[in-house]
Amino acid sequence: MKICIDPGHSGPYEPGACVGGVTEAAINMAISKNVGEILFWLGYEVIFTRIGDIEQDDLEFRAQLANNEDADLFVSIHCNSAESPVANGVEIYHHPDSEEGMTLAVLIAGVLPESTTLENRGVKEENFAVLRLTNMPAVLVECGFLSSESDRQILTDERQQTAIALGIAAGINRYFILGVEK
Repeated sequence: MKICIDPGHSGPYEPGACVGGVTEAAINMAISKNVGEILFWLGYEVIFTRIGDIEQDDLEFRAQLANNEDADLFVSIHCNSAESPVANGVEIYHHPDSEEGMTLAVLIAGVLPESTTLENRGVKEENFAVLRLTNMPAVLVECGFLSSESDRQILTDERQQTAIALGIAAGINRYFILGVEK
């Protein structure tokens, strides 16, 4: 099985949320690399939409790469931010028209918060481009809120990044073990 991991945003060109000297793009990359390594050791083929900073943040490019590579799953890794510093936790999005995406999101949501101390904000539907334009089941994982001091401490800790990655990889693995893919 081939899994496309999408470390959201692109680095200096479009860093995503920036709080306390931390960029979302850097956290997304660190967690994504961990997810990819775990999945590789579990026997999956892993491709990335980026392996470092890139000069663009074209969402269509990310979906098209996964489609061209005939990936079996697409997982976009992000961090959240909010005006309220008390907003915290993990959210997992799927496209409203994708039952398989919803199943993958539910499986990841069932493991990810348990592997960390992050609050489970649940599974949500959204029409994000990377969910809408992919030909395979796709999810977007918001790994925590950079705007929350407690979440930011977790997101910037290497051991916690590994724990987050383990939760994401475990949910993906459960998806295939249960034979959900068609």
